[in-house]
Amino acid sequence: QGCPRLDPRGQKKLASFAKTCYSIFTVNVISEDRVAELLDGKWSLSIKVIEDAFLDHSAEMVPKVYLGRTGYDFRAMPAALDGTVAVKWIGVFPNNPKAGLPTTTGVLILSDRENGETLAVMECRTLTAYRTAATSAIAAKYCAPKEVNELAFIGCGLQAYYHFLAYQKVFPNIKRVSLFDKNEEAVDKLSNKLPNNINKFKYVENVQEAVRKADIITTLTPSTEGYLDILHVANNCHINAVGADAIGKRELMTNVIDGAANIICDDPVQAFHSGELQYNEWPYLDVVSLRHVIKNHKTMQLDAGVSVFDSTGVAIEDIAVARLVYNLNYQYQLLDD
Repeated sequence: QGCPRLDPRGQKKLASFAKTCYSIFTVNVISEDRVAELLDGKWSLSIKVIEDAFLDHSAEMVPKVYLGRTGYDFRAMPAALDGTVAVKWIGVFPNNPKAGLPTTTGVLILSDRENGETLAVMECRTLTAYRTAATSAIAAKYCAPKEVNELAFIGCGLQAYYHFLAYQKVFPNIKRVSLFDKNEEAVDKLSNKLPNNINKFKYVENVQEAVRKADIITTLTPSTEGYLDILHVANNCHINAVGADAIGKRELMTNVIDGAANIICDDPVQAFHSGELQYNEWPYLDVVSLRHVIKNHKTMQLDAGVSVFDSTGVAIEDIAVARLVYNLNYQYQLLDD
């Protein structure tokens, strides 16, 4: 009522539009809450599918594409694995928490590699958090000291908690956790989430004290200046440098890269473009990929001296966990039916 009458051509266009809308809404959409429900507690499985994906010869990807400006950016991350292909479109907004919004938000489209059919569209905030933590656990599994008792987290947001859960699956004898964040509330919140049988040490001013005894140090901040000094860490610790995932971000001082015995990255092109290695000053730097480590760790000396994993986040990790989410969702739908 009150709408103008459409001529036959307009009616045809409207019918076509309605058909398009129907096609869109019949796509399998997996919400953020559903993704979180499906992945909840599945750390061992997440670690396995990512590790397998790095070794899968069917895997293909290109470095992520950035679009944005100072203060935020969007990233497009395409990859293919076995019979599927995916692209993740995600935005990173460090100032969002001040407005009560999540730092990251985006979607992943999973398609059939042979015919292009869209299999699912899923929100990917939890997916990204899981794959990041699981990949750090994989790097630590091969590079950290044989006996891991103490962790240190620099940056105490939700990603730190996910990392702790992932590490627990690989290192069952964790006894102490040091937490550093300039936001005391964040330190307290993370401390309260950790199990009671873990000795927790909280710091809001002194990074040096937080990291000096840690077997694994995980840096998870949006810093643009290096703050982690190799002179302040144990001589055989492993560092998962996660925060520097875009041009201009930095957490490690120059002497960490200079003094590390082993430098590993998820993707060399990305790491030199937008990871910690964008600040490398050496004309030739011996860097190996995580895939190489997984494949050849038995012939490498990975726990001799400080090791660094420059984690920029790659699309192979995303598609591996997206396939897991898709398959779990399908299995649970069959059970419900």
